[in-house]
Parts: sequence; structure tokens; C-alpha cells
Amino acid sequence: MTGGKPEEQQGRPKSAASVLVDIATDLYTFHRGTDVRSATGEVVSEGHAYARPRGNPELRRPLEDIRPDIAAVYQSQTGHAAPASALGNAMTHLLGKAREAEPDPPSVQEQVDGLLGPAGNGQVPPDRGLEAVKRAGDCPLSDGYMVPEPYIVADDGIHLVKHDGSGYARVTWAWLFPVRVFVDPAGDQLVELVWRDGRRWVSRLVRRAITKSGRKLVTEVGDAGLPVIEAEARQAERWLAAAEAANREVIARHPVARQLGWQADGKTFVTAQDSPWRIEPRYSDQAAALAAHQPQGTLAGWQQVIEGIEDYMIVRAGLYAGLAAPLLVPLGLDSFTIDFSGKSTRGKTITAQVGLSCWADPSERSDGLFSWKTKIIGVEKRLNLVCGLPVVIDETRVVTSPDLVDAVIYQVPKNHGQARGGGWPNMIPWRTIVISTGEQPATSFTSHQGASARVLSVQQPPFGAEGTPSEVAANNVKNGIEANYGTAGPAFAVRLQGRLAEDGGLDKLRTRHEELTELLRGGNDMTGRRAPLVACLALAAELAAEWEIVPFEAPETSVWLGLFTSSDQRDNRPEMALDIVREYVASHADKMCGSGDGERPPATGWIGHEAREGPALLPEKLREELKRRGYELDAVLPGWLEMDALVIKDSQRPPYLIPRRTAGRQTRHLIFMREVLEAAADDA
Repeated sequence: MTGGKPEEQQGRPKSAASVLVDIATDLYTFHRGTDVRSATGEVVSEGHAYARPRGNPELRRPLEDIRPDIAAVYQSQTGHAAPASALGNAMTHLLGKAREAEPDPPSVQEQVDGLLGPAGNGQVPPDRGLEAVKRAGDCPLSDGYMVPEPYIVADDGIHLVKHDGSGYARVTWAWLFPVRVFVDPAGDQLVELVWRDGRRWVSRLVRRAITKSGRKLVTEVGDAGLPVIEAEARQAERWLAAAEAANREVIARHPVARQLGWQADGKTFVTAQDSPWRIEPRYSDQAAALAAHQPQGTLAGWQQVIEGIEDYMIVRAGLYAGLAAPLLVPLGLDSFTIDFSGKSTRGKTITAQVGLSCWADPSERSDGLFSWKTKIIGVEKRLNLVCGLPVVIDETRVVTSPDLVDAVIYQVPKNHGQARGGGWPNMIPWRTIVISTGEQPATSFTSHQGASARVLSVQQPPFGAEGTPSEVAANNVKNGIEANYGTAGPAFAVRLQGRLAEDGGLDKLRTRHEELTELLRGGNDMTGRRAPLVACLALAAELAAEWEIVPFEAPETSVWLGLFTSSDQRDNRPEMALDIVREYVASHADKMCGSGDGERPPATGWIGHEAREGPALLPEKLREELKRRGYELDAVLPGWLEMDALVIKDSQRPPYLIPRRTAGRQTRHLIFMREVLEAAADDA
């Protein structure tokens, strides 16, 4: 007796169901998924049946999905549609074939799902669910990363598998891993955490102390989508510690900068984010200024623009201030200020922008420019962002208090902020050249003696006073540097690093700076004290020309002497202000009230009266006049007191405001000693 189906043995044609089964067998192989088992190993339910196309065995199709396919092939072969009953019989036969197959071994995720499912009957996969993370694409985990016991990774987060077999506990609501450690110059560590937010990875650097406190971690980065709630914060904190400990060999450690510029190793100079180190500023409000430090355009494009300032020495001084900042550390110089002041629309801000354009976006739309409209802590944080780059503080006219300019000028050369407690910024460090602008000199705000030794002051119009030609030149430069910036400074820093790496390179730089200092000492003690600062700019000019950073030669020594080291009396601001008082009294004699009370007051009111000691002036009137002439009364008062220019009455608070009567009305006055004013007139 021969084999075969009954209808074949009897010579009858195959049934429609048999033809459909043959078609399906030609097209597919039949399988079933993993069985679900109980904790005792009994099969709770069989794995689902499915088919794999013979031409694409990686594809899995539910068994019911192939029904229309085999029906279509049947119709094309026989010319008529498959009967519904035959299709049903064929699918039943195919289901039987699938159930006869060996069940598939469980995938990682099926093992995890089984473990976490209601029955709690899965087996822990060898990699504890990490395969799902690696399949997600753009996986941030290093090769060799592992999930430590007793944790497991599931599609919906990290879970803790209980040792007693009673189930699991949720740790996070999405994937969360420590992937890198960054160490700052002080040895403090930051941990880079990554987590899955929908279809994207989110990354944040978090202080080590925060990762060790789950609740603080939720507070710190919860707004960024951290997949942890406070109820599971303690579990998340333990998970991060366990994951980092298990992966200590594969989690990379990198240096991280807290400031732009020179780093603690004395060799690395960071010019922008990841150039060459990642920067994590200490204060969140430094982030916007940091973002402005990036390259745009080309160095050649910037140089083409800078060619337009060759004939404008004041603007070039702003440029050299920007390039000189990296020299402060190797030369051992303290931070200092260069101040451009004068009437509006003369190019002061553009001059400062030229210096800033060496390193950052100088436009007013960016946060590279800083404003005097701030508080002392704001200034300190801005200065703290740099160690060898310039900082521009624009327009003293908008300062909220003259005391701020005074405090900043005094604090800048100390290279650190004020000492504070209570969690406030405390003695935060910097090293910089501050480029300040304003309608009146920054030194007019300060009461500290010797401020002129810490401030290089320029009061001439940077682009000259030629009307339209000056305006056109200024606008051309402004437009050009807003399109090309952030390239010259890094190029200068690279060449400087190369020079310092040479044998004797540092000594050569310092020797040349000393030579320039001697050439630029000028004719008095004050210009001598400023000479090292001017020499720093002059050295930057020479190096920038030698290294072809700028497209013109460095200025001659005589040019620097004429710009910064003249021996006039502008350095003694209290005496200069006293000259203004003398002129004010002489030119407004008609506004000084006489001894009689019947005089008609002037339209603008009396300015004071003649006392027996000398002119007694109303402080507010004098304050207005001094401000109009570019001085702050509070800044020059200490100098006047040292000169014994004012009448003092110890019973008064303050002792220099003396009650007297002007036009019959008693109010407090500043009374100037007549002999001091006359001596000032004789000296003039």
C-alpha cells in the first residue's frame, strides 16, 4: 500500500482546504512563542501561534494575519475564491502545526515581563533586561555596562527584585543611568545622569552630593523630566549608587572646567563649551554668558573687518584689551579695568565689542555684553566665569548706584569677590581685563585713593569726531564683528600655549613685559604704577602682530605713552573736583545768597551763601553740577576730607554737613575752607 492522502490514493483531486494548507506551507513556517509558566514550573498558557515568511524569517506574523494572503494565492491559482469553510479548516490545521512546534526560548523582555507580571513567574534574564536599552537606539551606555543585582530593567523603568521572591518594587518610571563622572579643579565631582523621556535621552550633570540624596535629586532635576517621584526617591538614590559601583571600570572620568580660560593644570585653556573641556559653571545664571562664547564666521572674515580700525588707536586699545587677558596669568598680573568714556554715539560700546569679539558674540542680542545695571553679586558671578578672558560691562549711566562702580573698581584687582557667609557667593575667583564704558569716567564714581592706578582711562572719541566718516567706520566694524567673532581669541590662546611650552618661553614673555614696562613708566608715580598694565596691552599687540592674528603692526611705544601715561593732573580727582567747586562759586556768584534775607531768589534757586569760613553750598546743587562735569560727589568727598577742604563739626552726623541758614531757611551745607580754595586757585 502506498503512502499519501486518501483523495490522492483514490485518484480524487485535493480538497480546497488541502490546497490552502499546501500554499501556506510553501510560503511560511509555523511556530509558537514562549509558554507562560507558574512559579512551580507548570504551563499556565501556551505561547501564541505565529508564522515566519520563508523569504524573510526575521519577520513574525500572527497566524490570523496570513489568512488573506493564502486566500489571494488560492484565487490566483484556481481562478475562483476559496470557500469560507475551507479557509477555516485550513487555518485550524495550521494552528495545529504551530502548536506542535517547540516553544521559542523567552526573549529578555519576555523574561522581564514575566517576572514583573501579575503571576510573578518570569525568569531573570542574564543581562537583567539591558538588551531593551541597547535596542532603543542612540544608547548612551558604554560597552560592558551592567545592571547589578537585585535590579532589573523593564520597558517602564527600573525595578528592584525582592530576594524573598514576593515580587518587585518600582525604582524609576523610565530608564535612568549614571554614565560619566566629571571632576573639577577643586576635586569636586559631578555625575552625568541620563534618562529616557519618551523617545529621547535627557542628560544632566548633577553634583555628587545631590545624587546621594534622592529627595534633593528630585528637587534639582525634577523639572527636566527625571523619572523619579519623591515616594521612590530613596530607592532611586540607592539604584544610582549600586549602578555606579557595579560599573566603576566602564564609567569614564573626565575633567570639567568651572571657568573659561586657564585651568588648574596651567596648560589647558578653555575657550568655549567642549573646547577642549566641558564647562559646568558654578551658578546657573552664568549659562547665558557662557553660551555667547562660541565661534561664528571665520578668522579671515574677522581680520578683514578689523583692518578697518587700523587708523583708530582707541578702538585698537579695546581690541588689545580683549587679546591681552590670557597674558595676566603667565605674567603674574592682577586683573584691571580699561574704561572708555565720553559723549554718547562716539563708538565707546563698539570699541568694547571689538575686544569681546575676539572670544564671543559681541552683539547686544547676546549675553556676552554685560551691563552696569546690576548688583555687585551679579558682577562677581560674571567675572567668575573667566580666568584669562575679557569681560565687558557697558554704560555706567544705567548703574543703579554709584557705589557699585566704586566697589567693582576696588574689587577687580583682588581677583576674587567679597567674603560672605550664609550660602552667598564667597570670595569667588576670576582673572580678567574688564572693559567698561560710560558717559563719565568710571574713576569719577570711586572714593578709593589710587583707583587711577587700577584703571586705564580713555576719554577721547574712539572713532574720532569726523561726523559721517566716523559713523560709517563705526557701523562697518559693528556689522562685521557681529557676523565674525569667537575666532581670534582662541587662535591667540593656541599660539600663547605654544610659546609657553617652549624652553624658556615664559621667561621670554616676562622679560619683554618688563622691558615694555620700563619704556612706559611716564613722568610720575601714578603713571609708573599703571605701566605694567599698559605694557600688558602693548605685549598683546606685539604678539598678535607676530602671530598674524591682526592684520597690522603693533603701535609704537610713543603711541602708548601718549594714550595712557601722560603726566597731567587727571589722576587726582578730588583736586580736580575742587577746581570745579571754585569755578562753580565764581561763575554763580549771583546765586550765592547775601547776608540780607530780602533778596529775590534766582529762578533756579540759591546754591548757598558765603559763610565766614568760606562758601557754604547746598549739597544737592553741588551734586548736580559735579555730575554734569563727570564727577560723583560721594566719590570725591573722602579726598576733600583728607585735604582739610571742608569745615568739620564732630557733633554732626556726618560731621561735614553743617547746619546753616540760606535765605532765612536752615539746612545742611558743605562749607569749603576759603584758604584751601584760594590755594587751589594759586596752584592752577
